[in-house]
Amino acid sequence: MLKAIQYNNKYIGLVDKKMRQGITQFANKSWRKSYDLLHFTNKNQDGKNNSEANLFTAYAKLYCAAQLEKSTAEQDAYVLLTYTNFEFWPYLEEHNFPRYARRFACHFLAYLKNDEGSYTEALDFVDEALSINSPIDDLDDIPLYEQKISILLIMKNMESAYFSIQKLLKVDAENETFITIINTEDYKIFLTVHNLENLLKGKENETAKEALDRYTKFLNLNFKDTIWKTEDYLPYYFRKVKLAELEEIEQRLDFKFPSSYRDFVLKNGLFKLGRWNDYESSLLKPLEINTLHNELEKQWNPSFVELSKEDLEATKDLICFSYGDESLQSVWYYCFDKRCLNPESGEMTVYAFNQDEWNFTALETDTIKGFDEHIVSLVNEKVDDFLQ
Repeated sequence: MLKAIQYNNKYIGLVDKKMRQGITQFANKSWRKSYDLLHFTNKNQDGKNNSEANLFTAYAKLYCAAQLEKSTAEQDAYVLLTYTNFEFWPYLEEHNFPRYARRFACHFLAYLKNDEGSYTEALDFVDEALSINSPIDDLDDIPLYEQKISILLIMKNMESAYFSIQKLLKVDAENETFITIINTEDYKIFLTVHNLENLLKGKENETAKEALDRYTKFLNLNFKDTIWKTEDYLPYYFRKVKLAELEEIEQRLDFKFPSSYRDFVLKNGLFKLGRWNDYESSLLKPLEINTLHNELEKQWNPSFVELSKEDLEATKDLICFSYGDESLQSVWYYCFDKRCLNPESGEMTVYAFNQDEWNFTALETDTIKGFDEHIVSLVNEKVDDFLQ
């Protein structure tokens, strides 16, 4: 409510006397008087579109109708959706209140649909409300997750309910209602039968393919009955690899691929996370695999020569085999580090190169983690991010 008043104060000069009286009554919590006084207008005195004032009116009328339990509340909620039906920009402060207002309308409609027994529609509205977020918003997800979990339990969708409970507990670890649910004997039996807890961390000595399959199952369970599309996040295998291609690279770079990587790409091919992404954890094509030294020389020359002699030599022992995150900001390349080779297994540590942190110190030998461990760690990080 306070956000609405602050938002409307910017545009109070655009409205007439009756509207100003309605705004005053709204601030005074006189819901009935405010509802009757507030109205929509097409143009202000300057002939400009008065959409900002109308957005406040739509929000305030729904808020008043909800307080009064008016029969018009559902219609008012849909009107508010029409006034907030545009693309939101995360860092644009002008979109802060419209985003908040649309979220409020979706949350309200979810309650109505839930009361009607229209659970699928209710779930769609909850998911849309949860999808509306921004770094500049301070919005409370707890009531939405409580509502979503209640709906999922009614629908007997225990898998999705379980993961939603995990998300809620990340935000509100003391939520007594749902702590009680997960501690019931029936719920524990359900988890054991479906082995859901293993989807979060995986089994011991998990391979890369097993981790990616676990991530696929995790996403499919979480996106079930939601508006989200799994193909935006699922592992997408986009190219086969031949043994001759790997042998050519090994000869060119005087380097032996770890057996875990070699076995994975020969059997499964190359993958990335999200079909429509360009770089998200995308394994490099054979012709793109190179030393970090050569890649830096191409991308940063002549500033590249400012590296110390030791760092310059270190980059020759780092073999780029995968892109990092989609923006290439947190991680640009994942590299096999030839300096951290386990002579018995042939595995070597995966080095994450961040273009803002030029530190090429070799990792200690007791921290060696190969390709399988790298993918497992990547999947666990994605699962944890999703839950948060």
